[in-house]
Amino acid sequence: MSREAARDAFAVLAVLVVIALVVGQLAGQPVFLGYVTSGSMAPTLEAGDGFVAVPAAVSGPVDEGDVVVFEALELDGGRTTTHRVVGTTPDGYLTKGDNNPFRDQDGDEPPVTDDRIVATALQVNGDVVRVPGLGTAITGLRESATGAVVGLATAVGLDWSPDQRGLSGLFISVGLALFLVVLVDDLRNSGRRTRSRDRSRGDDGLDARWIALLLALLILIPANAAMIAPSGTHHVTVDGEDLPAGTAPGGQVENGFTAENNGLITMLVVLETSHPESEFDRNQLAVPRGESATATLSTTAPGPGERATVAVSEHRYFLVVPPAVILRLHSIHPAVAVGAFNLLVLGSIATLLGALVGSGSKRVREPRRGASLSVQLRRLFK
Repeated sequence: MSREAARDAFAVLAVLVVIALVVGQLAGQPVFLGYVTSGSMAPTLEAGDGFVAVPAAVSGPVDEGDVVVFEALELDGGRTTTHRVVGTTPDGYLTKGDNNPFRDQDGDEPPVTDDRIVATALQVNGDVVRVPGLGTAITGLRESATGAVVGLATAVGLDWSPDQRGLSGLFISVGLALFLVVLVDDLRNSGRRTRSRDRSRGDDGLDARWIALLLALLILIPANAAMIAPSGTHHVTVDGEDLPAGTAPGGQVENGFTAENNGLITMLVVLETSHPESEFDRNQLAVPRGESATATLSTTAPGPGERATVAVSEHRYFLVVPPAVILRLHSIHPAVAVGAFNLLVLGSIATLLGALVGSGSKRVREPRRGASLSVQLRRLFK
C-alpha cells in the first residue's frame, strides 16, 4: 500500500470513528471508545487512558473478569464507572477497580444489575485493548471548549455556563456539522477539477447508496441499542408478610418505577402490566436528556403468607415525532414502532445525501497513472 493510500484509509477510518462517537454520545450508548478519568483501574487502564467499548446490547453475557461500564448508584455521586467484574450474586455482579483494595459492594454501592451495564471493554487474550491518552486529549479539548463558550457568552452579555453533557453534545454536533459541510463542498468542487481522465470500460461503478447505508448503520446500531437494551420485562414482588405500615391485605401498595435517560435526545418510555390488580398512575413518561421520570405502580396487597409478582414491560422510543404517532405504532406492536424509527432515519439520510451530493451510480474515472482513494471518492460524488 502506498503512503498516500494508507493516509487516505486512515482518514476514512478516523471519520467513521468520529461519527460513531458522536452518535453514541447522542444516543447515550457508548460506541467504539470510552475512557477513564481516575487511576482505580491501574495498571490495566491509567488515568486518561481510553479503551474499545462494546455496547451491552451486542457484547453478550457478562462473565467474571470482564471490565464493564455501568451506571453507578453511589460511586462518585452516581456517575458512569468502569470497573472489573470479580464475582456474581443473585442480586447482581460484584465489581472492583484493579487498583482498589476493596470491592465496590463493600461500601454503599449495590450489586450491578444487567440493566445498569452500558458497555464492556474489549479484551484480546485477556488484556483490555487500551488507547493511551485518549481521555486526557478529550478532557483537554472539553476544558478549552468550555472556556471558549463561557468567554463568548460573557462577551455578548450572557450569564451561561454549559454543563459537561450539554457542552459535549454541542461541541461534537457542531464539529460534525462543519465537517459534513466542508466534505460535501470539497467533493463537489474537486470533482470538477478531475475531468481529464480516461473512462473505465469495466463495471466498476460505485453507488452513493452504499455511503448512505454506511452512515445509516453508524447511526442505527447505537440508536437501536439505546432503545432496546434498557427495555424488557421487570418484576415487582409484593410480600404479604412485609407490607408497609398501615397497609392491610386488600389495600394498595405503591412502588415507584424510575426511568433514566443518559443520552442527549428525549425518550418516550411506555410502561405496561397485564396484572389484573395492578395499574400505573401514568404509563407514558417523556424523559428529557440527562434526567429521569417516575411512575407509581399500585398493587392490591396480598394476604399473609402470599406474594404478588407483577410483570412490568418497558419500551423506549426516541421522541422524534409526536407521542400520539409513536403510541399508535406501539399499539400495533413495539417492533412496528422501532421499525418506523429506522425507516425514518434511512429516509432522512437518503434524502439528505440526495440533496447534497446526488444519488445513484457514478462511473469512476481512472487517471492514466492511477488515483488515490480520496480522488476516487471525490469522483464518486461528482
